[in-house]
Amino acid sequence: MNTATALGRPGRTALGKGLSALIAPPKYAHVNDDYFMCPVAKVRPDPQQPRQSFDDASLEELVASIKEKGILQPIVVRKDGADGYLVVAGERRLRASRKAGLTDVPVLVKDVASDEAFELALIENIQREDLNPIEEANAYQRLIDSSSYTQEVLARRLGKQRSTIANALRLLKLDADHQQLLIDRTITAGHARCLLAIDDATQRELLATRIAVEDLSVRDCEKVVREAKHQDAPPAELLPPRQKPASAVQLYCDQLAAELQEVLGAKVEIKARGRKGKLTVDFSSLDDLRAIHQRLIGSPGPRPAPPE
Repeated sequence: MNTATALGRPGRTALGKGLSALIAPPKYAHVNDDYFMCPVAKVRPDPQQPRQSFDDASLEELVASIKEKGILQPIVVRKDGADGYLVVAGERRLRASRKAGLTDVPVLVKDVASDEAFELALIENIQREDLNPIEEANAYQRLIDSSSYTQEVLARRLGKQRSTIANALRLLKLDADHQQLLIDRTITAGHARCLLAIDDATQRELLATRIAVEDLSVRDCEKVVREAKHQDAPPAELLPPRQKPASAVQLYCDQLAAELQEVLGAKVEIKARGRKGKLTVDFSSLDDLRAIHQRLIGSPGPRPAPPE
């Protein structure tokens, strides 16, 4: 693969405002000032990089873009052994390049230590808003631990308010299940701060369930916590989840389920969980399943025989 294919039109420079716009040049020395084409097999993700999750749909969009236009920004790497490289910034581009079938990718080598590489990757991801709240909080904590930064020093280095760093670190006090809700983006950092305002673990779990099932806004949660504290009553006892009428979202889902049940001739259940949910269609035999399948695709056509 030639350079023109990987980087788009020949002669085009499309590096954008990435790391070079964030990090002062004297801080990190370049091994070379220009990118070069490197076999994709020699570049691997840094296992310590702050971003751990990648959205499949977004990645597929990038794959399509790379197939059509090539990679418009080199992957920033550092040396790893004799002829290998670790990604400093651009793991998503590397993943998409592999899925797009590229054999070579443009890389820009930087001479940085492991901790400096982590800081670069964190800044790049923060700039692009690629990290979920827990990834961001873990990255802040690692920088504090490895570099002996105070929250104030870290905030200054990252161009953040100290309160932003402090609020992010508080999220690590959530238990694993509630952290996972943040990772899955079922709840927001604002919801999580409401959960942290509740000391009782059982009541915290009940409120977390309400947030997910009833799609409560952050303002709704703040009101529940505020009124509970004002009345000196546990938040979940103030408005028990099972005593509250079904949300508008769930009522809408129930209506859709009834319509689908009529069309499919089978029991249908839709459970809303915030902006996500689960659709369940029951069948009692393979013949029932075949009938549901035919109704869904709208054409009876030939079908493979069910297993005996």
